[in-house]
This record gives sequence, structure tokens and C-alpha cells, in this order.
Amino acid sequence: MQLNITTDYAIRVILYLGSHAKNEIVTSLDIAEALNIPHNYLAKVLRKLKEHGLIISISGSKGGYILGKDLETITLSEVLHIMERTMNMNCCLEPAGRCSRSASDSCKVRLHLLNAQKMLEKDYFSATMDQFLSGF
Repeated sequence: MQLNITTDYAIRVILYLGSHAKNEIVTSLDIAEALNIPHNYLAKVLRKLKEHGLIISISGSKGGYILGKDLETITLSEVLHIMERTMNMNCCLEPAGRCSRSASDSCKVRLHLLNAQKMLEKDYFSATMDQFLSGF
């Protein structure tokens, strides 16, 4: 499993905004420069994070972005579900349970992947963004 670059950027943006004083407005140009993200691409990331309430945009000459939620309440899982099409390790774990063998109820590989998926979600995806900044 590999996260797409947009998700990587989204995580970095949230952590960057979270490393600033609460309600400190940061411009998109500052974010792009600090995180080495192309400004046009960053606009796409910011738009998606804003749509889901993770960040707030402030209009005006002194405008920019701030976090929409506290870092302690933003989980990695929340960001992943916003930015990624799916977080399941295999298509057989999707709700439709696609299986080329029609064996999703008895497949030992699927059962192993399902257990691994549950561990990822419990042990890693549930981490909050403040834990990333504190280094766990």
C-alpha cells in the first residue's frame, strides 16, 4: 500500500499549520514554500481539506489558512479517508467483497489481510496529528 502524493501533502499541511500558534494565519505561498509543494497543486489539497473542515480559509489581504480542528482531534484515518479513494489493502476487503475466486467467505489470504487491515486501523491509522508532532 502506498499513499498518493496528495495525501502526503495533506498530512504535511495539517502538521505545518498545527506547528503554528493557534489561529495564526499562514498564506498558501508560505505553505507551498515551506513544504516544497507546487503552489497550483497545493490549492487542490487546501480545497479538499477545507471542504471537510480540517482547515479554514481566511479571506482578505491578510488572509490565509488556519486549522479548523485541534490537532488532538484529527486522526490519520480521517485524513486518509478524505484524500484516498480507499484504504483497504486489497479489493477483497472492499464492501462489495470482490473476489476473483468467489471465495471471500472462506479465503485464508483474505482473513489474514483483514486481520492486518484491522491492526493498521487500530494501531496506526487511529493516531492523532498531535502525536505526529510529538513523535509518539
